[in-house]
Amino acid sequence: ICGSCAMNINGKNGLACLLYIEPSAKAIEIQPLPHTYVVKDLIPDLTNFYNHYKAIEPWLKRKEPKAKGQKEFLQSKDDRAKLDGMYECILCACCMTSCPSYWWNPEYYLGPAVLMQAYRWVADSRDQFTEERLAWVNDTMKLYRCHGIMNCTNCCPKGLDPAEAIVHLKNECEESYAENWKSVIAGEGRKNAGRESGMMYA
Repeated sequence: ICGSCAMNINGKNGLACLLYIEPSAKAIEIQPLPHTYVVKDLIPDLTNFYNHYKAIEPWLKRKEPKAKGQKEFLQSKDDRAKLDGMYECILCACCMTSCPSYWWNPEYYLGPAVLMQAYRWVADSRDQFTEERLAWVNDTMKLYRCHGIMNCTNCCPKGLDPAEAIVHLKNECEESYAENWKSVIAGEGRKNAGRESGMMYA
């Protein structure tokens, strides 16, 4: 499943290739994903969504390089299981565009899909930038605009639960909070000064 056919069908976000429609004489109402700029017909402009996704730096970040002869970073089966329900996200933007908080603050609020992917890297035992990731996302607008409305979970075509991942992310921020987080963010920001976007991108 690629996610490229995401649209609003009969008032619900979903993938046209998957969404079941009851046989009926009534017309089927098809619209682009709500609250997006439309490029053409049913094609939304997802530039803002992808910029938010890029901002969380969705790749493995390490402070210690591989040892000589080491081919990969291993993790236990239990640690690997923590990523289930998050890595399967196909970035279709169904959840993002069904979220009222994202409608109201699309330039600041990261949205359910991006926050779930942010937690996916926080939860990954192989990643060594957990503190930096938490410090950056611990923000009134980026994270705490989520009010648990649950539209994201209700419409996910993969049956994932972004709302649960956001709760875990908030808990991690609460449990790990340190007074030096502002200086941590500043340090990371300087590393990305020459980039178009990325962590600390405003």
